[in-house]
Parts: sequence; structure tokens; C-alpha cells
Amino acid sequence: MTDETAERLHVVVCVNKMRGPRGKCCGLSGSPEIAAALESGVQTRQLNVDVETIVCFGKCDDGPKLRIVGAEFRQNLTLEDVPSLLDEFESRAGRIENGALLYPGA
Repeated sequence: MTDETAERLHVVVCVNKMRGPRGKCCGLSGSPEIAAALESGVQTRQLNVDVETIVCFGKCDDGPKLRIVGAEFRQNLTLEDVPSLLDEFESRAGRIENGALLYPGA
């Protein structure tokens, strides 16, 4: 990692495809593509970040939405937000050292 004190960052992206009460949902507003782009960017940059998906945060009107676990939500995301999100994740969590296992014990 670039910073030995940085902890692994956990990011959760809503990919729900059931429309909320006002007709909007994350999964039909581009969140699966955002989640895939984040995962790809994390792997390419070897960031100390886990990206997971969830079915619903219960805030459909603000989607696409993600949560940095233990911190804040990000809302109304687009694919154009991915590069700046990856830069932020790198700044907060660093990179995995060369040769380190992504999944210890694997």
C-alpha cells in the first residue's frame, strides 16, 4: 500500500431493479455499470478496496447510490463519476502491495 496505516475501504453499490414509489431505482439508472466500472478500476489500480453490491438502500429517488461503509453515501452517480471516485478511494485506502494476496488465505 502507499500508506501502511490505511485500512481496507468497503464500498457498497445499490443495483436494485425494482422501481421505488416515485418510479426511480438505482439498477435501472446505471448502477450495475457503475459497480462494474468501479470493480474494474479497483482491480486495475490494485486499490485496497472491496466493492460489493446490495439490493436496496431504501433511497431510490437519490440513485444511483453507493455507500462507503462506516462513512457517507454518494448519490445521483453516473459513469462519469467513476474516475474521481477511484481517485478518492486510492487517496483514502491506498494500493495493495505488489505480490500481496487480494484475498488472504486464497
